[in-house]
Amino acid sequence: MSLEKRMSYDDLPYFRDQILERIDSLKCFLSNTPPLMANLMTVSTVSRTEERLKQVKPIRVSVKDDASVEEIIQALTDICVDDIESLSHDSTKVTTKYPGLIIVPERADLLESLITSINEAKNDFAAAMRRIDNKKNVRFDKVHKKLPGLVAMHSTRNVLFIKSQLKKVTFSWRLNRNQEVKTAEQLVSLLERRRASEVKNVATTNLNVVSNIDNALHRLEFHPLKQGESYRLCRTNSFPVPIAHIFAFRPEGQERNGNKYAETDYSVVKASLPIFAAGNIPQLKTLSDWAPENSQGPSNQRKLSLKYTELVPGAELGIFIVSPEN
Repeated sequence: MSLEKRMSYDDLPYFRDQILERIDSLKCFLSNTPPLMANLMTVSTVSRTEERLKQVKPIRVSVKDDASVEEIIQALTDICVDDIESLSHDSTKVTTKYPGLIIVPERADLLESLITSINEAKNDFAAAMRRIDNKKNVRFDKVHKKLPGLVAMHSTRNVLFIKSQLKKVTFSWRLNRNQEVKTAEQLVSLLERRRASEVKNVATTNLNVVSNIDNALHRLEFHPLKQGESYRLCRTNSFPVPIAHIFAFRPEGQERNGNKYAETDYSVVKASLPIFAAGNIPQLKTLSDWAPENSQGPSNQRKLSLKYTELVPGAELGIFIVSPEN
């Protein structure tokens, strides 16, 4: 390991602690400037199996309209799992999410600077992790050896501050579906690379994963597609995420610039953490529970008639055989 990588590895606790220290400064600010609105939602967690495209259960959302400062800070500092064993069955990609809207009455400049400082610390932490190793799987192992239970995605997720006065905020779900049609040859090449990566280090090789890959390779070679069938590679980000539709009053004198709303600017942002702003209380529509669509495939009508069958049932390889629904 190079000196730069060694320093990044050894300094990971320092970078993590910088995030927590700056969040603590935000806690002091909120204690001295109590929010006018403190809406905080918690999205239920998801297991690895449920994360797969075809195994999505309804997602429950709990809503608290008057969250305390401690509860707001807990949502921001939930970057580590105490029960390490849970990481073996809980998804590390689909982490606990805390949509929400926190409005303070004044001192917008100070609030903005505090959140900017938090995000800078998060970005420094992310950069330190990237420097440890170019290979994601090696980097993952080293980071979690140094910081057991770390939820890396949540620890580096930036906090959003809205400068403009808000008119309305509507929370909803967005289903990011990322699917690709693949040939058998393309999938064989992909699986062979996965297998080579998995067996590279004997100490960390998961024989169950290797067995699933071997089964998939066997099926691709000896079980050709029937007429009308095709292969799809479905990425693990094919999962609903909370978003927020932001309607913010346009500053006086600012041109409309083609915006379809006369007095507001409209934007859509990710909402995995509470959104902060200052000023008056806007209209708010909270996030509702999410229920999966009747179809296990993509949501548009043309694809509702397609049936998705895993190439190797239960293997979680993200490879499906797609066929017309009878």
